[in-house]
Amino acid sequence: MTAPRVIPSTITREPAKFVADVLQEEMDLDDAHCLLGDSEWHIPADKELFVAVFDGGGPVISTVNFLDADATSTTYGKEIQQSTILHDIRIEIMSFDADARLRKEEVGMAMASMFAQQEAERYRMGLGRAQVPVNATDSEPTGRLLKYVTHINVTALHQKVKDPPTGKDYFTKFNGATTAGTANPPQVTSEA
Repeated sequence: MTAPRVIPSTITREPAKFVADVLQEEMDLDDAHCLLGDSEWHIPADKELFVAVFDGGGPVISTVNFLDADATSTTYGKEIQQSTILHDIRIEIMSFDADARLRKEEVGMAMASMFAQQEAERYRMGLGRAQVPVNATDSEPTGRLLKYVTHINVTALHQKVKDPPTGKDYFTKFNGATTAGTANPPQVTSEA
């Protein structure tokens, strides 16, 4: 059995986790008060501010595939597959007291901070501006939950590096080519 050809090397940080890390650092939140929406979580019992971050996905901006090899190489090099995706990150700012209302603007400030810019460069991501927080306050069984929702776009480069297929005839197996490099169009048969 041969070893798998795929070398996993996609994004180094999930966009939602990246945003959660920035909010946690800039808004001074502990792990129990900065939650990823895709994981199982419960509303904290205390009255402190907490945020939940969700990745709503988004459109693919571009996809490229190329071979990374130098002219002196005796191998075919590496196949690089890349997709740039615009992630719509939803951030919910919540509290049972006035903290959510008073601190909702901190999300935009956190995402425009120098720390956020440094982390974006570190993880090869681009940041949009946070949208204006919208009031989504609701009643919960434990009391009135102040909730504000905002969105931010994060552009992330997803990449996969693979060894190209091996075998001396691989690149000559395509329709229309022979091992001698001459054209070999497909045979057309006529029904008479």
